[in-house]
Amino acid sequence: MNFESLAEMRAVLEDAVGDIDPESSKGKKRLKIIEAAVGLFVAHGYRKTSIDDIARAAGIAKGTVYLYFTTKLDVLYVACAYEKLRLFALLDGFEAPTLDARERLRQWVRASILMVAASPLLTRASAGDPDMLAALVEAMPERVGQAMADANSFMGHLLDAAVAPAQWTDEERHARSVVLQALTRFAPLVRDDPLRQGLSIEQFAETLADVFVDGMRVPDRARA
Repeated sequence: MNFESLAEMRAVLEDAVGDIDPESSKGKKRLKIIEAAVGLFVAHGYRKTSIDDIARAAGIAKGTVYLYFTTKLDVLYVACAYEKLRLFALLDGFEAPTLDARERLRQWVRASILMVAASPLLTRASAGDPDMLAALVEAMPERVGQAMADANSFMGHLLDAAVAPAQWTDEERHARSVVLQALTRFAPLVRDDPLRQGLSIEQFAETLADVFVDGMRVPDRARA
């Protein structure tokens, strides 16, 4: 799947998370498992957290966890999707028709930084716990590969729209997409106030978005 809209991205996350409706018995149990797992993965890391630990924290039997998830890795994947979905409010207004393409890209950069910085689990998965990312890549290469391809496609659309009617070459678009994705790997670092030197996280993210978007231009190939 190649994402062209935020609605498509949200739908994929919702599908990954599954039924977490607290009004239904199954949804309530699934949500308890996910929330318990998020807390444990943050506190103890992926390798030191067991299914027994998750079941105990959720207040349910170990066998019940396996009714919802096949492996601990499956729990981790869904927990990360849940955290992203929980923070989707940071992208409110992203697809408003009154928002021009460069402002839309600016909002995406800002939200990407804030989303990771606001979630201890995404922070740990992004930079603090190499076991988490390694486990996902090793056990779910196709799923992780597809997620990266989808992200590249979506950011490609944002980058193209931001400079239209000018056009990137494929190499230029790819390079900027890679850099944009890499910015989120730095987000955990700015959770610490000393690195922000007095700036709030919101101010830091806004300024970083300005630097990225305002400094972006298609090279003048006629002068090359």
